Amino acid sequence: MKEESIRSETGPETRLKRAVRRALPWVLVALAAFGLGALLIALTLYLPARQELGQTRADLEQANSTINGLTDQITTLRTSNETLQNELDSATLYKHVLKALSGVSGARLAVGADDYAGARLSLIQATEALDTLSGLLGAERRDVLAAMQQSAAQALTAVQSDLESAQPELDQLTRNLLQLEENLFPNP
Repeated sequence: MKEESIRSETGPETRLKRAVRRALPWVLVALAAFGLGALLIALTLYLPARQELGQTRADLEQANSTINGLTDQITTLRTSNETLQNELDSATLYKHVLKALSGVSGARLAVGADDYAGARLSLIQATEALDTLSGLLGAERRDVLAAMQQSAAQALTAVQSDLESAQPELDQLTRNLLQLEENLFPNP
């Protein structure tokens, strides 16, 4: 009887109401299944992927930090390498200037001792050092070196004819080499 009173209050049950009443539990079950499926997907796929993305971002930041540190280190090493290369070039240049000066000084000593072979050998060594210097120095000093090479060749020719006649040329060559040394490597 209660059913009849309820039906009478709401009016006669129509087909639509009956279909809605029968479908409503199934719709609720479908919505609950959809909600549980969404929750299951979120827990099994989305959250682990999000955590993995966070870890990947942290790894990427650490890698970028490492790259920046290594880039700074490379820059420092390149600067250091350039400095060392410049020092090596300077030392090599200085070595050849001293080698030429040593050869001329040796020739001067050999001329003083009347040692033709020693004077000739020392002048050949000085000439080789001057040739090397010509390749190491820039174009602005090539004329000076060409004059020194010519002076060394004249001294070598003079040594072959008369040892004493080479002395003025050797003195001039010594002065020129000392001046070159002073110009290239001034004392502080």
